[in-house]
Amino acid sequence: MFLRCFITALFLLFFADVLMAQDGPPAILTEGWWGPGGYFSPVKLPLYILIFVIWTGWASWMNADQERLNKQNRETMNAVYLVLYAGIGTVMFFVPIFWAAFPVTVLLCVVPVLVYVVQRNKTVPPHEMVLTPEHLHFLLAALMNKIGVKMKVKQRQVYQIGPPIELESTGRNIDPKVLQGRLILARNAPGYNLFREHLYDAVKSRATSMMFDFTPERTAIRHLVDGVWLDLEPLPRVIDKNKNKDPMEEMLESAKILIGANPADRRSRQGGTFRIFIGAGKKKTKYDVDFITQGTKTGEAVMVQFTASKVPFKDLTALGMRDEVQNKLKAQLNTQQGLFIVSAPPANGLRSSIDIFMRSSDRFTRDVINVEDVMTQSEEIENVIPGLYDSSKGETPMKVLPDILFKEPHCLLVRDMSNPEVLKLCCQEVDKQRLFITMIRAKDAVEAILHLLSYGVPPQEIVKKLNSAICQRLIRKLCPECKEPYQPAPQLLQQLGLRQNQVKEFYRKRTPLPTEAEERKRGVCPRCNGVGYYGRTAMFELLVLSDAVRELILANPNPQLIRQQFVKEGQTGFMYEGINLLINGETTVEEFSRIMKM
Repeated sequence: MFLRCFITALFLLFFADVLMAQDGPPAILTEGWWGPGGYFSPVKLPLYILIFVIWTGWASWMNADQERLNKQNRETMNAVYLVLYAGIGTVMFFVPIFWAAFPVTVLLCVVPVLVYVVQRNKTVPPHEMVLTPEHLHFLLAALMNKIGVKMKVKQRQVYQIGPPIELESTGRNIDPKVLQGRLILARNAPGYNLFREHLYDAVKSRATSMMFDFTPERTAIRHLVDGVWLDLEPLPRVIDKNKNKDPMEEMLESAKILIGANPADRRSRQGGTFRIFIGAGKKKTKYDVDFITQGTKTGEAVMVQFTASKVPFKDLTALGMRDEVQNKLKAQLNTQQGLFIVSAPPANGLRSSIDIFMRSSDRFTRDVINVEDVMTQSEEIENVIPGLYDSSKGETPMKVLPDILFKEPHCLLVRDMSNPEVLKLCCQEVDKQRLFITMIRAKDAVEAILHLLSYGVPPQEIVKKLNSAICQRLIRKLCPECKEPYQPAPQLLQQLGLRQNQVKEFYRKRTPLPTEAEERKRGVCPRCNGVGYYGRTAMFELLVLSDAVRELILANPNPQLIRQQFVKEGQTGFMYEGINLLINGETTVEEFSRIMKM
């Protein structure tokens, strides 16, 4: 009834406007929003009302979208959009020429929305983007279908909905048909898409590992980001009336199906591997994933570890190595003969760094061979010949080393030299003008040297062939967007061996504001999400053995005495590297202290 009256009134206003017009064309074309006699134009007013309705709908959507995406400046953006349209739009309402004012009003409505869409699409995954060709095609198809016109829309399977991530079942010596069968069963499991979402969120958060702790009350989730575990908001156990299982329990079952484990077994230790692809088209990034589950007293714990298929660093500088250390390292990598140890504590990027080291060595005038286990095969390096053995069949490097050495290569990277037979053979071959490089897990270079001596070969045979050892530790870098400077205390500078005039300022994480309201208004740093750190760099300890060090190792292999001898010879270690990072504002004293305690 109201709509009928409203339409009737508009028609009456329209005829009144036309009748009251004098000579010339109708007033609806030549005058502003008002007709002769102070009446609203029945043609112009509905157009303005239509734009107002569209503006209201878009404003409501933007507000809800910003709230869902947890935008910190949501209130400010809403206020700007309101003032922009309501303020300037009202002024346009009184412009004498309607067809000049109306397009400006439309632009005031449309342009801010388009700007917002462009900015938001840069920060969301592809499946959440709006007004893209795919999204517009979908909206048009939905509209045409409502009026009876059928349009074809590319149908996606259930497992393709959501974030741009694909899963692939993997396993050594397993029939491809079995792997494909696992994948199909997992895709049809109820929790498959939820599993994809958690994997995608972890990778996008730069996590290298993810942990789930299932209990009767909740599921705790943790991400290992930059070597530190971060707790996410725990998910309470949810079972609605029509379901017998919590969604997270269903997710766990789908993951077990994917790796070929028993979903019903909640106590035994089970594990497997699969592969994920993030992104679309040629920009896909591949990760190999290790999945391990184990029953606990309160439920079940799951560990998920991600290994990128490509080393994320291009060269030694990207790793964080200073020029002085780079020159020293290259000299050791390109020497004609000897043993060279590359080491790092667990989870400190040893595999990635040794690949970059090999790329920095001379691979063009020398024959370089990489002897490694096919089960943990690394990324292919140009001009480095692979020499593979299979540990799953009980093989060791001795399976391939004799044949490789027969070809008289100049340099061999033997990643695992823990077998005494392998180490003894390598020591013998050093005298034939060959350089052997190996990997050892150790907290520093001295520990790596002593660890090599424990492999069952007489120490004197090793020490006289050993040239040098390098160790790396990864340390978190301060977020460049929210770090803040401060004047370090004189006592701190004294402890670090620095003079007061050497350092103007150190840097630290952003300190909280005095009140909660002020902190809430400032918001969380969008780059580091309030952690204070973003990314990691490496500290290096490169020690070259002198005759004095060799004699000390054979006479009294005391780690502290050996370290003191290196310092006496002027060879710097992690302390020197860390202080440089502090002076350059790349990390905090607290983070440096944490790393030095490893």
